[in-house]
Amino acid sequence: MSTITQPDVSAYRTSSNDAQRLSNIEGRAQAITVLSPIKPYWSIWLRILFWLTKKFPSITGPLRQLSFIHFARWNLVSRIPFNGPPQLKERLNYTYLLFTSNFNGTWDQYIDAFSYTVSRQMSLIWGSSYGFPGPMPVQPFKDYIRRNEFLANHYYSAYPGSSTTVILSALELTRQLEIFKDEVAHATPDEFQKKYHAFLTKVQRTL
Repeated sequence: MSTITQPDVSAYRTSSNDAQRLSNIEGRAQAITVLSPIKPYWSIWLRILFWLTKKFPSITGPLRQLSFIHFARWNLVSRIPFNGPPQLKERLNYTYLLFTSNFNGTWDQYIDAFSYTVSRQMSLIWGSSYGFPGPMPVQPFKDYIRRNEFLANHYYSAYPGSSTTVILSALELTRQLEIFKDEVAHATPDEFQKKYHAFLTKVQRTL
């Protein structure tokens, strides 16, 4: 009887230490990249699952509620593009699950949130990968992520001092301010005061 062993991904990831991890941080924003080999035929399930999440966005509702996440994305990597010499052609023995995300807060807080808030979704996705211990308890899950994590050579954030919540609030405030400017363009002083107070009440959560 033949057995399938977990592939060694050490050749495809950088080593982790505190000094290198700083390259993943820009202000309050932090990046994470995880590459994990998936089991045979699980790519079919993942393609169906990813299609369903696009067709029915409510599936990812719990993840979208985590406002400290800038974005989170999963992709399947089945080949390495060949760009011509001097690059050597390389064939992957496994299909890989590539996870990329940006977030505010610490690395541990981020993984804790995934483990406790969207544990079922994590099992549906990462259950396809070799060595996945499950999202709970959280420490084995963190160890798994660290073993398969790549650290960025360079990471840039357009607004490093702002959280996702602050940025979304600023965008909404800008939109409401443009509406307000149109409404008071020809208002009398009394009308302006009334509309201004109503405007402040409306946007107080974005200030």
